[in-house]
Amino acid sequence: MQPQYHPRMRYGFHLTGAVLLALLACKRIEKDLPPVLATAVEGVRQKHCPDQRLCVFDVQIQIRGANLKLTGELSDTVAQRELLQAVKTAMPDFKVEDEIRILPDENLPEGERFGLVRVSVANLRSRPAHAAELALQLLMGSSVVILKREGGWYYVQTEEQYLAWIPRGALSVGDQSMVVAWRAAELIAIKAMNGTVRVQGRADAAPLTAVVLGNVLRRVPEAAVSNSNAKVKWLAVALPDGRQGYIESEMVTSVAELLPNAPLSGAAAVAQAQRMLGIPYLWGGTSVSGFDCSGFTQTVFRLNGIRLLRDASQQARQGELIDVGENFAELMPGDLLFFGEEEDRITHVAISLGGAHFIHASDFVRINSLDENDPDYVEYRRRTFQFAKRFFHASN
Repeated sequence: MQPQYHPRMRYGFHLTGAVLLALLACKRIEKDLPPVLATAVEGVRQKHCPDQRLCVFDVQIQIRGANLKLTGELSDTVAQRELLQAVKTAMPDFKVEDEIRILPDENLPEGERFGLVRVSVANLRSRPAHAAELALQLLMGSSVVILKREGGWYYVQTEEQYLAWIPRGALSVGDQSMVVAWRAAELIAIKAMNGTVRVQGRADAAPLTAVVLGNVLRRVPEAAVSNSNAKVKWLAVALPDGRQGYIESEMVTSVAELLPNAPLSGAAAVAQAQRMLGIPYLWGGTSVSGFDCSGFTQTVFRLNGIRLLRDASQQARQGELIDVGENFAELMPGDLLFFGEEEDRITHVAISLGGAHFIHASDFVRINSLDENDPDYVEYRRRTFQFAKRFFHASN
């Protein structure tokens, strides 16, 4: 399947009407936006970009006399047209100038529209700076759509539609055919927690790159190299940027086996989750190098055939709402538990082990309980538990 850009889906932060008004006001000439205009803009945003982590809706309005100018960025041409019409309808006596830029940036070279992650774990930031907040991580072999460039950074949309900034050096860039060719190749995936691709098929050869669970490589059609002394079989592989090396065959499997396209089972998800016990917590982490709570659930579920969205509040919109029963007796292995001070402000997610016990990333990947009689009971989690969702069913 060819990679495509999905303008209705993206990452960022959610703006309420009040925050939108403040955002617009900081760019305006006059003191206050007319409420009818603010309402019109917010209505278009709610329709086309209700979750700004999954779409670009960054609009400023300047009013000078009877002139009204729209600037900023959108990722949807339909939203642009409807926004322009809504503004004209709200302000019929004003001349409206449209200077909004549509992403992807039309000034990007044709050979700089798509990217493949070329490092084992790429750190994506909320702003184009290494000191900025870590938003998420991408694994080697992942593809992105490039929306714009700023200095040594690309603003990209991931396969899960999340938007963030990635260092240019973490990507191999090209046109769409590059990604199509990569996906059509014989791809293999790393099934070990971590390992090394070496420049030659020997354990003492120099490293080419580190790899972690979930990295995807291209199999090079070359006879495997066997080390008769160590009884190790080495496979020739290529990285997304074309560099070639060798990896121990026991560390890899087919992409379909590691990353299935259909759900497995809740028990399988729990078994996978327990392999990750002890991995440290990392805000923005979505790899075995470190997880935040939703990065942990997203990774475990992806390895078990279910694609979750990036953040806990987004994952809370997925799955089937279930009755947890008395003392959580109805919870099954693989159910997701959602936590927050309020039901509509989910801030944490965990994987049920069945009953009151659950596994989650909190300081590190660990097991806790919602039953006050258990030694690993956490009162805060019990108090902030809101609801549970089911993703795996008996037929899986």
